[in-house]
Amino acid sequence: MHAGSLIAAGLDCDIFQAGPGKIIRRAREGRSLEREASVMRHAWRNGFPVPQVFDADGPDILMEHVEGTSMRQEAAERPERMPGHGRLLGELLRRLAAVRAPGWLQAADGCPGNRLLHLDLHPANVLLTADGPRVIDWANAARGASGADTACTWLILAAAPVDDPAVAAGREGLLEGFRDAADIEAARPYLRVTGERRRADGNVTAAERAAIDRFLTREAPAPAGE
Repeated sequence: MHAGSLIAAGLDCDIFQAGPGKIIRRAREGRSLEREASVMRHAWRNGFPVPQVFDADGPDILMEHVEGTSMRQEAAERPERMPGHGRLLGELLRRLAAVRAPGWLQAADGCPGNRLLHLDLHPANVLLTADGPRVIDWANAARGASGADTACTWLILAAAPVDDPAVAAGREGLLEGFRDAADIEAARPYLRVTGERRRADGNVTAAERAAIDRFLTREAPAPAGE
């Protein structure tokens, strides 16, 4: 696909202008984004708020250019809104739990089920627009139990490192809003498998692993036999 000027860069993808109202998301290392595009199309058809996908070809997705601010950026600028952001995350996960996964989507380990899972739904992956939230970055999408998705978001909100002092101070408000809106009890059985998966991620620091362990000790059911 022909890309215009670079307008943003993420961890492994670059975003290019592609004409009025459109962008190209391009994988920097050349991995195919066609599966991710298919997941987004499925979510869109089922009424879940994602950017509209127009085309996909190998490492490129041609999609709607969504005008908005990430929830993470707004939390840094307006930390008093963090409880509301937590509630919105919980509400988005409840909406996603109503979406059945396509049969071709791979199953998530340790959480059998037939729901569409994002498995990375946190403030950096929610764009706040004039028309409501849009959820981006579906690279980790899988099929499974919706409680696993809630567990993943809960764990990230509770244990991920935060550099901004104002955001760190507002973390408990964010978590309180999330616990109020999300199906927390459905998430608890999946906290340990989710925690182990995140601990094994090479991008997770030793400090975050320690925070994960503290969180699991406090919130996760004890393993059978203990």
